[in-house]
Amino acid sequence: MAIDNAQAVRFCNEQIRILADVLTSAYWTCKAVKANYYAAPELGTIFTDGIAEPVLDGSQTDGRPIITGNDVMALITRAEELITDMEANSNAKLNTLLAAAVNGQGRV
Repeated sequence: MAIDNAQAVRFCNEQIRILADVLTSAYWTCKAVKANYYAAPELGTIFTDGIAEPVLDGSQTDGRPIITGNDVMALITRAEELITDMEANSNAKLNTLLAAAVNGQGRV
């Protein structure tokens, strides 16, 4: 029997589908950033050589947290971990997200 309870339907529309969209978007964004990073191998050298140095991206004056080469490298690692986790066991976790996602496009 179909679930037509108004509270359950609202929860799915306002929270579950949004959750699936956000997590799917994170996955696709990680895939794009990883591909872009490895397509430009000089980036690895720049961030490794400047591992403790701040990235001059405007954050020094606009209030965003300042990031270093190490922070960038750590985020690439976190992206790879998320991709690996989503794609494990024949994409089991990714398929769960895709079953409910509506607008889960990448942001890069």
